Amino acid sequence: MATEQEEAREDSGQKIVRLIRPSVVVLCGPAACGKSTFAARHFRPTQIISSDQARALVCDDERDQRFQAQAFALLRCLIEQRLSINRLCVVDSTALTPPARQALLELARGYHVPAVVMVLDVPLETCLAHDAKRERTVGQPVIERQYQLFEQAKAALKQEGFDQVIELKKEDMEKAQIEIIFRPVPRPTTNAAPPERRRYAPRPPRAAAGNKGSPPSAKPPSPPPEQPSS
Repeated sequence: MATEQEEAREDSGQKIVRLIRPSVVVLCGPAACGKSTFAARHFRPTQIISSDQARALVCDDERDQRFQAQAFALLRCLIEQRLSINRLCVVDSTALTPPARQALLELARGYHVPAVVMVLDVPLETCLAHDAKRERTVGQPVIERQYQLFEQAKAALKQEGFDQVIELKKEDMEKAQIEIIFRPVPRPTTNAAPPERRRYAPRPPRAAAGNKGSPPSAKPPSPPPEQPSS
């Protein structure tokens, strides 16, 4: 899909990223690389759809991986509702496995909007340092394992079908400027059908009084009186 998204770099070294609204923007990076901080700095809170927050809403614990399917179902629902009314969706998740990225890519394709992945390329040492300062740490083994997946993802992303792959180094994340251009996608409007009205059968015609020329016929019974509607 051709899009108008592009990136440029000014003389000062500031990276300018232009995004289309609506679109699906996937933040890709290991835990503690700064995804949530970057998202909060550059996007509205309502534009950010976080997998951690979805898990917390589902099971009261954002780190509980047992309910990943339910959390993603909620995340998917939020994305669908926002895309249906031409809103930007910034997905804050690790997005380290091909199935996770493919599911988000298919969502964008289903709504005919651009799919962009932002690769937050931060050194492993920085991720570990960030995690050590957290109140609830993920742990070095988890981050190291995720970083290996991240290295594999960087090599595969450009062949997965995303409209754009934007790589941001640590210095880019701090200085980047995000510009959002509104390009609405026409959506079919559905008119609600009016409520069905109660219909009554017409009364049968009555024979005119004194019409002696009419052949004798049985007089149809009068219909029962209508009951008042409750």
